[in-house]
Order: sequence, then C-alpha cells, then structure tokens
Amino acid sequence: MGEQIDLESRLKWLDFVCKVYARGKEIYDACAGVLEESPGAELIVSPANLGDTVFIATLAKTYKEVHNVKHLLIAAKQRQAEAVEWFEGVDGIMGLDDDEMVCLRYYFTVSRNFYNNGIRYGHIPCYIDSQVPGTFLHIPPGFDGIPLMNVWEKRILDLPDHSPTGNIVVPDELVNIEAKDKYNDAILIAPAAFTNKGIPVTFWEKLADKLKSRGYEVFCNSGGLYYDMLIQGTIECVLSTKDLILKAPLFRHVIAVRSGFTDLVSKTDAQLTVLHLGGTKEGTLRVEYGTRGDDVRDLGRMEGIYPVMYCAEREEELINTIMEDI
Repeated sequence: MGEQIDLESRLKWLDFVCKVYARGKEIYDACAGVLEESPGAELIVSPANLGDTVFIATLAKTYKEVHNVKHLLIAAKQRQAEAVEWFEGVDGIMGLDDDEMVCLRYYFTVSRNFYNNGIRYGHIPCYIDSQVPGTFLHIPPGFDGIPLMNVWEKRILDLPDHSPTGNIVVPDELVNIEAKDKYNDAILIAPAAFTNKGIPVTFWEKLADKLKSRGYEVFCNSGGLYYDMLIQGTIECVLSTKDLILKAPLFRHVIAVRSGFTDLVSKTDAQLTVLHLGGTKEGTLRVEYGTRGDDVRDLGRMEGIYPVMYCAEREEELINTIMEDI
C-alpha cells in the first residue's frame, strides 16, 4: 500500500513538472522571439532572491563589455526587477509574477538550456532530484565555499575575477525628492531575511530601546513579505525597492541582517551596519574584510559599511559596538 501511495505521489509530481515546464517553455520562446528582433540584445533571468538579482545588476556593465552585448535586459520577480532598473548597464527590466518565474525556472532545469538564444539563466545551474519531488540540486561545481561575487562572475556570468561593479544612477528628476533632513535623527532597521534567520526578536527590541534612549526615532522596514517582522516600539516603514534606494541614504543609519536588502542598500550612499550570524564568545565582533565570502563590501563599496557578527552571549557588547558607528 505504501508503494502505491508513493507511485501516485510521483505521478502527480511528474504531471506538475510537465505542466510548469510547458508553460515555462512558452515564456522562454516568447522572450527568444523578442530578442530575435533586437540583434546584440541579451536577457539574463534571475529566478531566486533579491540579493541574486542585485549581484547580476551590479555586474551588468562589465557583462555587456566582456560579451559584446548592445542591449541587456534582466528578468526577475516584479519587486526585484524594479530594484535594478537604475543600475549601470541595465537597459531594461522584465518583471514576472512568482508563478511565471517558477515555470521559467522549471524550463531551465529540465531542459538544461542555460545559455542559448541570447538568454542566460542567472543562477547556479540545477537539475531536479528524481528521488525527492520539489528539490533542486546544483550541477557541480556549485558554490564550493568561494565568495559569492566569484560565483556570479565565474559560474554564472562567465566574467573574469574581480570584475568592475556598476553603480545605481537615480534619474535626475527623482534626486532629492525628499528633504535631506527629514530622517537625520532616524534609524532604519531591517531584522528579517528569507535566507538569514537566527537573530531573535528580543535582540532587535533591545537594540531599538537603546537607539530610542539616545534620542533616535527607529523605523522598521517591512516589505509585506511573509517573513517580515515589526519590532515592538518601532515605526513601520513600508518601502518598495525603489523607495529604499531613494530613502535609505536619508536615514542617519541603516541596520540590517545580512540579506538581499543589505546588498541593495550597499549600492546606495547609506551608512550601513550588516549583522552576520556566527559570532563567537571570544575575539572581535567586527568582520575583517576578506574573512567572509558573503561580505557586501564585495559589491563595490568599502566606506560607510560596518559588518559585525551576532553572538547570543554578547548581545550587550554587540549593541555597544553598533552604537559606536552611528
């Protein structure tokens, strides 16, 4: 009986894969048709999270130069595509809804057609695990412990090591749209991340209390996603990714757990503290450059970024360390 249930499950899974693959191929073929009418144009599809899309966008200018691309489009989930529209080298964006992106990702993973027709899969090439429905496995080599920037340079975009990174160029009509002094005494915190969990709410509450005791207003970022959290005693701040680009530099300081959020903010002029997991009971809580493969400073800016390590046994010390940089 157990084998029969397992067989039914696998047949349902196979039916699902066939349906989403077929829809993904339709989307892929439509994209290829558009590119056929634009010689020298390419499309990079970013199927996963915000940070992944930012890594692609920050290398867009170099990608065009190295691969002799005249017009570069980036396809991503809608909220992510809007975040990278203003990056140097990005000539256009294609925002897809989450279901469309799922279908397109299945097309790439089943067909293994990772770069063809001017369309590049903008993530680690994967295949579907035939034994575990719904599981994607990296085609070796994967991340293999190398810095994230090298993953995107060498494994995904076929670029040289240490490729120059591009910047965000905000349209002139949007520059200084907010009064520069509006958030002079305000701190923006972003305690939630899809891929970096482990810093408890109680820590953020302690940090917010400390900031308020020093006379700062504390705003808490919320993108309306299921993993977002609002810290007690803070002011909810709902920002689109474009709002974040415009407003993050206006705050006195931004404090966030390592995430795609910090990747994007690092491309602005905002003063930024980045909290990593993995702090130890001994040694410095500050991150020395070159010791982590996911340091946002690899995205091109060194000044005004303060990576630190969270350690549950040293919360008070960490809060004091953060306060030193504000």
